[in-house]
Amino acid sequence: MTRSEREDAPGAWHHVMNRGIAKRTLFESEVDIRTFLSRLACAARAKTIEVHAFCLLTTHFHLLLRSPAGRLSEGLHHVQNSYSRWFNRSRKRDGPLYRARFRSKRVDSLAYRYQLVRYIDANPVLAGLVEDPGTYPHGSASLYRKSSGPLWLERGWVHSIVTHACRARQYCPSDYPRVFGSVPPEGACRLIECRIELQGPATDALDDLIGAAPRRVVEWMQRKALLADGTSVGLPVCDAADVSAAVAEWRAREREWRVEELGPLMNAWDAVEVGLLRDLCGVTLSEAAQRTRTSISGALRREAKHRRALMDSEAYAERASLLVSQALECSHRLRWDLQGGAGVDGDR
Repeated sequence: MTRSEREDAPGAWHHVMNRGIAKRTLFESEVDIRTFLSRLACAARAKTIEVHAFCLLTTHFHLLLRSPAGRLSEGLHHVQNSYSRWFNRSRKRDGPLYRARFRSKRVDSLAYRYQLVRYIDANPVLAGLVEDPGTYPHGSASLYRKSSGPLWLERGWVHSIVTHACRARQYCPSDYPRVFGSVPPEGACRLIECRIELQGPATDALDDLIGAAPRRVVEWMQRKALLADGTSVGLPVCDAADVSAAVAEWRAREREWRVEELGPLMNAWDAVEVGLLRDLCGVTLSEAAQRTRTSISGALRREAKHRRALMDSEAYAERASLLVSQALECSHRLRWDLQGGAGVDGDR
């Protein structure tokens, strides 16, 4: 199979990860971890990568990197190969150490970058190793809770987010857990894992949708509807369970929602749920059918009616936009305002 070309460019951000071959351990001791981090430090000093967040677990690692000069592959190739050679020599073994070449996913959304730091920090919590990300010694969360750390960890962006969120004049380590310390909602974790599995380049509308006015959300949905070919365009921005939960909550208050443009036999809740699952979550027709308890042909009909109603019914489009906002809020629950700088949890 032909390898897909990596998306890289000067200044691009990436979520990078890899794991051991056949689920074997990558890091068996503190020495292993220090050795791997020393390789990361070398790449950072060579300016092939900037390291903004990291977490090393026994079998895999996660990194949030920036590629200053568009040389991500060069930097990570050196990190992985030099560590693999050292690992094999120290154990008198040979053969591959990693499951495959490292995986990298472009990060073009500020909101998604924020969630990734929380997700990377939370990995040892999700694995049941610690209860607080800041107590895990092999991740950047513990370093950001100190006033200083290794020079190879580029702290500028995280510091700016924390000071902005807390409306502080300078970075205070005790503010880090207030902004990044909580484990992301389940929906955000599932969304990240879904994005990790997607292949190929795609646009990211998340920053445009979070906190957007209903009219802007409607315009985004109408642009999707105009494609009218059933293809998935762009990265998913929301978790499917959160879309279904938002529809179910509204439906519990109003069982029947009739829209003239959908015809007399179609309950609009059925159409909007399939349409939003497709547009927001990028699920397949088969997945949408299963989640909404209909056939694939039934899901296809509902999606087509959803797209027509978005264009022809202002009332339908407005209510759909409110459902989008509710589902996004549930999936992400951002604790600071991306543009306006509201205090953490609204306390400042």
